[in-house]
Amino acid sequence: MRKRKLLSFIAFIISIAYLYSHINVEELMLDIRMATPRYLLLAAILSISALLLSTLRWYLFLNEIQKTSFKTTLVASISGYYLITILPPTIGHMAKVKLVGGDYFKALSAFAVGLSLEILVILLSAFMLIGPTASGILGLAVILTALIYERGIYITLDSLLKFLERAGIKSIVASLRSYWKRIYAAWSMTKKNRWVLVVSFVISVAVLFLQVFAITVVGKAFGLNIPLKRALYGFVMSLLFSSVSGIPAGFGANEFGLVLGIGASTKATVTAFVYKFLFQYAYSVVGAVVFYRRLGSREDSTR
Repeated sequence: MRKRKLLSFIAFIISIAYLYSHINVEELMLDIRMATPRYLLLAAILSISALLLSTLRWYLFLNEIQKTSFKTTLVASISGYYLITILPPTIGHMAKVKLVGGDYFKALSAFAVGLSLEILVILLSAFMLIGPTASGILGLAVILTALIYERGIYITLDSLLKFLERAGIKSIVASLRSYWKRIYAAWSMTKKNRWVLVVSFVISVAVLFLQVFAITVVGKAFGLNIPLKRALYGFVMSLLFSSVSGIPAGFGANEFGLVLGIGASTKATVTAFVYKFLFQYAYSVVGAVVFYRRLGSREDSTR
C-alpha cells in the first residue's frame, strides 16, 4: 500500500512538473482573459448531456432486472465522481453502485455491462483513428467474450473455484462461488434484452462523441484548433495515464495525458485543466454535497 502511494505521488509530481514546464505565465493570463464564454458554455452543456446519457444507459440496464428511478440513478452517478476522488477508482465505483439500492449484484452487473459497452466503443474508435495495439486487442477480446459468451467464463471460473473448494478451502470459496453465481445470473439478465443493448451501444457512441468534441470546443475557447482525431488521441491518453497513475481522481495525470495527445503548449494545458474541470472535477464537488445529503436522509429514515 505504501509503495503504491509513493508511486502515485511520484506520478503526480511528474505530471505537474511536465505541465508547469509548458506554461508561460503571461500567455496563461492572457488566454484566461481572452477566453470565449460561448464556447465554454457549449462545453458545459456537452458535459451535462454526456452525464445524463451515461446515467440513462445505466438506468436502462437497471430496469431490466430491478425497478429503480432515474433520479436515484443520477444521484448515484454524480456521487461516484466524489467517491473516486476519496477512494481508489474501482472501490469508488463499487461504492456508488450501493446507492441505487435493491439487489447489489444486480445493480453492479447493470453498471458493469454499461461500462463494458463504453470501453468497447472507445477501443473501436481508437482502432479506427489511431490504430490497434496488443493491449487494446486483448481488452477488446475480453469484453466481447464477456458480452457474447459469458457462460463459458462463468463455467471456467466456477470449475476453478470448485476445485479449490474440494482441495479444502471450503468456507471462503463457497462464499465466492455464491457471489460469482449471483453476478453471472444478474449479468445474463441485464443483457438479455437485445434492443436495450443496441440502444445502450448507440448511447455509448454518443457519450464518447460528446466528450471528444468538447475537447475541441474548449480548445476553441482559448484560440486553440484541435482536430477531432487529436482530441480522441488526447482523450484516450488521458484515460490511460489517469488509470495507471493511481492518483485520486487522476488529478494531474488526466491533464498530462490530454496534453500529450493534443500537443504541449500553454493553451493546451489550459484547455486540459478546464476540460477536466467541466467533465469531472466540478462533479466531484457537487457529488460530495449529493452524497452526504443522501447519506443524511438514509440515517434519518432509519431512526
